[in-house]
Amino acid sequence: MANQISLFLDWVFGMTDYIERHAANYALIESVLNQILGQLTGQSGGISVPYGLQEIFDRRGLIGRDSYDFEEGILTGPDYNFQVAPGAYWSNGTFYRKTSPFTLSMAGKESGVYFLNLDAAGNPLVSSAADATITRQFSWDAGTHTISGKALYTGVNILFDGGDYADMLDSAARGKSFTRVADRLEELEQGGDIFGGNYAQDLPHSGLSFKFKAGKVRNDSFITDTPAGQVALTNGATNYVEVDPVTGVVAANQTGFTSGQIPLYQVLTAANAITIVNDKRTPAVAGTGGGGGGGGHTQGTDTGTTAPTFIIDSDAAGNPTGRAGLEVENGDDPNAALKFNRDTGKWEYTGDGGASWKELGEADLDLGAQELTKYVPQEDPPLVLETLGRGSSFDYEDLDLSPHISAPLGAAAAVLRVQFWDAAPGEGIKVLFKKRGSPGNPVTAYTVWSGVNDPGTIVVPLDTGLACQYYVFASGADTANIRIFLQGFLEKVTGVGTQEKTFSQDNISCPANSQVNLTLENFVNRGLVHYFKIEETSGLPTNVFDVHLYADSSFSTLLYKVENIGPGTPFEDWLPFWAYDAGREKKLRLRLINHDASHAGTFSLTVTAEQFA
Repeated sequence: MANQISLFLDWVFGMTDYIERHAANYALIESVLNQILGQLTGQSGGISVPYGLQEIFDRRGLIGRDSYDFEEGILTGPDYNFQVAPGAYWSNGTFYRKTSPFTLSMAGKESGVYFLNLDAAGNPLVSSAADATITRQFSWDAGTHTISGKALYTGVNILFDGGDYADMLDSAARGKSFTRVADRLEELEQGGDIFGGNYAQDLPHSGLSFKFKAGKVRNDSFITDTPAGQVALTNGATNYVEVDPVTGVVAANQTGFTSGQIPLYQVLTAANAITIVNDKRTPAVAGTGGGGGGGGHTQGTDTGTTAPTFIIDSDAAGNPTGRAGLEVENGDDPNAALKFNRDTGKWEYTGDGGASWKELGEADLDLGAQELTKYVPQEDPPLVLETLGRGSSFDYEDLDLSPHISAPLGAAAAVLRVQFWDAAPGEGIKVLFKKRGSPGNPVTAYTVWSGVNDPGTIVVPLDTGLACQYYVFASGADTANIRIFLQGFLEKVTGVGTQEKTFSQDNISCPANSQVNLTLENFVNRGLVHYFKIEETSGLPTNVFDVHLYADSSFSTLLYKVENIGPGTPFEDWLPFWAYDAGREKKLRLRLINHDASHAGTFSLTVTAEQFA
């Protein structure tokens, strides 16, 4: 609104347009009075916001999160109305306000992005262009009549009002109310957001008495309650306050956090008072590797470790046996686990809940399994179908052969003897066969034509349920006849072969004029070696070297040897030889003998074998 207005006052005798000039003056006065009235009644304008509040509202924005808000979704015709909530808005020194809901219509509007602007009275309106009063923007789909993508317009802020402040004082998640925002922030800083106030400090402390609130601690599947209390600290020391996960007892010591206990606070004292409190609570679950209570795993806190270490079964002592490790819960399916077998000294894993275990690094072999078939004839072929005086099929009909076939691994196909005849035979009078579930266009080889004295023998593939399907084309409603015998079937059988495995080892060092015995992991238990290669890769040996392979850990059962190998040329051997590990540990035992009296050598080994189960 302008700071001043100008009325026409230069009246002179004899004017003929004084009526029009009076009307213009009255119209200007009326307009200004209406603006003043709007501001005084709080609908819009700068006068509704005193200068002090204008300093607080230092940017344009909606006063209150829900101001001029509306719902997204599908609108209902024919008007396609949506309702805008009451609101207040501050922009460029002007205040806008609407005290009641307002209804807007999207009828007749094309798809696109629209803006929620305000008029001088604070009423919302839909516009295709943004202006200084814009609050929000949204997308409109005229085809589906849907409002979506609602957002604050760029540069528009949310300015808190009383309702927003009240919302800050209530926590629906915790069912708790506060009287001051500062109280809620204080509880958050004490860990109430994560720990629900468990074992929070109960301020103020008294001298060397450290006060704490009640808490709960979980140890595996057991929950222990601790009442509020206090613990005595030692003066002039660093005190470690912790809770026992089994008993719930809170205690303090001056040595450090104890393995198996749950850390709470690290407290410094001086002059018989508490000076510094460091919150050490973490959202961790206590429990031992065995799954029971009484101990606890520690991560990066155990005495003697130089780096963060995750310790499983930390309370084990003496000579423990059995397995310990990590397990994955799989719900209704068997659990998976990775555990260390203390009895064998090897890491093992399982995917079937522990019914079977495999060594980590062990090859999960597919030893050449092959599916074959064999023909099983029927000495007295059974009659599997007989239908006389029937008409055409409406769809493919099932022929279940499972009562007549005994095949543990299933059958690939059946050999059928088909007698099909019709009162009026012809080229189109026939019966079609196919595998159940396969496309409905079988090849001609699966077709038998009408002719009682000319039965057909066909081989029909079967599904996993040992069934096929047939379709009858008859000349009339009751003119066709069909009789089927099972002459035999092709049973599925499985054979087992071998799998090729290549083993290589680099950087095998052997000092001058010496021999080394090496045990190499992850070879085979039994296998036929058909390629052997060894070569010198570095060093300066000029004399020959020997290689021996052994089956046992004492290097006494010789499997293979080659001697007097020259160092300059790789040695390769394609002559097959049998290799095995007497201890069934999939190890290859190698003895390397360097005959050079002055120079060490570094060698590389490659072995390829057909691995047997």
